Amino acid sequence: MAFPEAPLALLGDAHLREGDAEVPRFVRFVDRLPGDIRTLAILGDLFAIWIGSPDLLRPHHREVVAALERLRGRGCALLYIEGNHDFFLERTCGGLFDLLARDSLDLLVGGRPVHLAHGDQVNTRDRQYLAWRALSKNRLFFSSFNLLPAGARLRIAGRLEARLAKTNVDFRRGFPFSECETYARRRIGQGGEILVFGHFHEERRIDYRVGEKSGTVFVLPAWRAGHRYLRIDPGAEPVFLSG
Repeated sequence: MAFPEAPLALLGDAHLREGDAEVPRFVRFVDRLPGDIRTLAILGDLFAIWIGSPDLLRPHHREVVAALERLRGRGCALLYIEGNHDFFLERTCGGLFDLLARDSLDLLVGGRPVHLAHGDQVNTRDRQYLAWRALSKNRLFFSSFNLLPAGARLRIAGRLEARLAKTNVDFRRGFPFSECETYARRRIGQGGEILVFGHFHEERRIDYRVGEKSGTVFVLPAWRAGHRYLRIDPGAEPVFLSG
């Protein structure tokens, strides 16, 4: 999909929580996003947990969504890729985003092929997480969850939020260079030039060459750690900036 010849901003992993001081900071960030940015792409895990059930939306969800609606009202397109803390958002947020993807998005930005993914499927050695992902993203599982009373679902969501913060610490300690290279080389071989991931909470740029083709992986830092985002201007190299 092609986007306007205008700057694109990308961020991920804000992990906003109820009662979190980062919530008003994120709202200010969105409200003050430079006016020349015509597309904002969020690569997952905007909240500590975000479930596509209207009665599970808390005040901090609504406050941030209202800020995104204001941004979209100013003519900025919104893209979202579900992360490992996001579940079936199309049920409640399909109208908020111009594009909402469960796995990845492939775009043309200034004529350059750009691949966006949350990044949670890059590390194929993390079999425990991949098994959990297959279960938790299963529509039958979600349909069964929605049959429970709202109070029970709220309690389960709270426990899940706490569990997600603690799972697979060993796989999050170090960046999976080998698995990233395998993923990147396959995409670059298919014509990708810029690949952007979230998930790993580490700001990185890694250049690869595959035969006559070259490409670059940009790994987004966790937004809540320093309010950093990636900006891509047509005809220029992507740069990390502080908001």
